Amino acid sequence: MGLEDKYDLEKLRNRTMELVLKKIEKLMEERDDFCKCENCILDLVAYTLNHVKPFYMTSLLGPLDGGKKEKRIELEIDLAIKGGLKRIKEHPHHEDNKNISKYD
Repeated sequence: MGLEDKYDLEKLRNRTMELVLKKIEKLMEERDDFCKCENCILDLVAYTLNHVKPFYMTSLLGPLDGGKKEKRIELEIDLAIKGGLKRIKEHPHHEDNKNISKYD
């Protein structure tokens, strides 16, 4: 019997992933200078998550350090998104570039 059989692991949250998704959603609304196809967005999410520290917490507890750790992670996320956008624009994982803005 595994942990998921004994405990409600749905209470465990990856706060970093939540922040990454929120920032990329906002980026998609505000900018049109990158491809928004599923491949490119998933690549950007994966790239960003692989370049920032995970921050897990339970749904019952907030940050214990007054949010300082979350602020540091947000800075890491911003830098990782910037790097991810550059890399994905240079090497998209799709044949069709029709979703790329005329400003690219």
